[in-house]
Amino acid sequence: MSDGHRRAQAAIQTILRLTNLLMAGKRVAVIGDEPELAARLRAMGAQTLLADPAAALRGHRVLAEDEAVALADLVIGATEAHLPLLRDGAILIPAVPPAGPPEAGEPPEAGEPYGTDGEPSGTGEPYGADGEPPAGPSGTGGEPSGTGGVLAGLPGVRVRDGITGYRLGPGREVFVLDMSC
Repeated sequence: MSDGHRRAQAAIQTILRLTNLLMAGKRVAVIGDEPELAARLRAMGAQTLLADPAAALRGHRVLAEDEAVALADLVIGATEAHLPLLRDGAILIPAVPPAGPPEAGEPPEAGEPYGTDGEPSGTGEPYGADGEPPAGPSGTGGEPSGTGGVLAGLPGVRVRDGITGYRLGPGREVFVLDMSC
């Protein structure tokens, strides 16, 4: 099995585990070169939206990247440039994948969510003692949210483990999946 197939399967398993979404009928924008992921999502019944004209030959709907992001229920590979285009309630998977556990004995680099034992760092508690979301760029006590910096400046509220909600404006909220969970 190739690395592309492994990455696609791991991404889909994480998305399904975190969201419990039924992919059939969902509009999914896949930004970047992820043909295996797009093919698997299409096989699950999702309407895949890609910017690559050659994708039409493989059964995907081809749109300009901005149009695809604006229509999508789920956006895979989003960047900061896509934020103004996202629709209310969209689920976002950032373009920069979170780093995996470091090799044994290596300290994690700044911003990595793993300790030296390969286990996730932090307490995992979504709220502080006062019942309010902890301070920090992701609303999770300053721990990395796995967003790859896409929403680094916005306060977010952890909806549940692996999902953080961000309010982009009046009546516009998006949810970001932490693919390291």
